[in-house]
Amino acid sequence: MNTLPFVFYVIASVIYAVHFISRNSIAGRIATVMLVSGALAHTFVIGMQYVQVEHIPFAGTTGAISVFVWLLALAYLYTEMTTEERSMGIFIVPLMTVLQIIPTITNNISEPPAVLDSPWFAIHVSSLLFAYASFALACVISITYVLLFKELKTKHLGIFYARLPSLQVLDVMNGRAITVGWFFLTLGLSVGFVWLTQI
Repeated sequence: MNTLPFVFYVIASVIYAVHFISRNSIAGRIATVMLVSGALAHTFVIGMQYVQVEHIPFAGTTGAISVFVWLLALAYLYTEMTTEERSMGIFIVPLMTVLQIIPTITNNISEPPAVLDSPWFAIHVSSLLFAYASFALACVISITYVLLFKELKTKHLGIFYARLPSLQVLDVMNGRAITVGWFFLTLGLSVGFVWLTQI
């Protein structure tokens, strides 16, 4: 069931690489379409798994990784579409693709223990996973920021200067990813506290 999202993510990774190397705007748009298609397919898979087991499928490691990849795709698409900058896809989408290998191979859904069978648990974990996905995105953006800054500081302009957006755009992308991450981290911890008082 997880094969279709994985295939879309692989195709998107390849086309994002083509876009990064050639800076071809058509390739960039196709890459975005492939990633959106992968995210939609992934949404369908998670929805089907929810119907199958009647809870959001992240009780086990495999399910948690699958949901994390899905949320990372959504976080990246939000950042890409709000900044209209696709060059970061070469760093983010292959990471998602590698992580998605695990749910694609195992493809099993774990039943949660009875103590975790609560709507509070679903909100708590999904919020924290989205926060982690946003922080992972911010981490990758920060690394590319440092690499580009190093090239500019040493005045040895190379591939990062030629392919990455400006430091200002990277700063905006990083700020948005961190803002979303902090919001969902706060939400997840708050819901977790409320849930704990009701156990």
